[in-house]
Amino acid sequence: QVTGGKTRVQGMAGFGGRWSNGAQLWWTGGKPGDTMTVEISVEREGKYALKVVLTKARDYGMVQAALDGQDLEGSKLDLYHADKVVLTDELDWGTHVLPKGVHKLVVKITGANPQAVKSYMFGLDYVRLEPR
Repeated sequence: QVTGGKTRVQGMAGFGGRWSNGAQLWWTGGKPGDTMTVEISVEREGKYALKVVLTKARDYGMVQAALDGQDLEGSKLDLYHADKVVLTDELDWGTHVLPKGVHKLVVKITGANPQAVKSYMFGLDYVRLEPR
């Protein structure tokens, strides 16, 4: 779900093939202040590390993420990369006690690097919950 723009699955084979299943969730057409919500299902209550891998490129924006309404430490990111389309390393967005059920990961576009093409795009390779 997005408040601006649209999402789709984008094949990433032409960019080096390092993306999970050769694709990403691609958000285009968003502007600063817009959000994208991804639902994460938790089958068993517990403590989990939230891990993500994102895409960086010359036309990607700056973002901040929240889980169930709480800002995530380390999620304020500039996803600009001048030379080519690349993946981030696996990012650790903290350890959380999560009850069974659906949780909302919300990514908000906060702006763009001064050197970036101002398209404010966002690419999500994967979200992983690692039991702790």
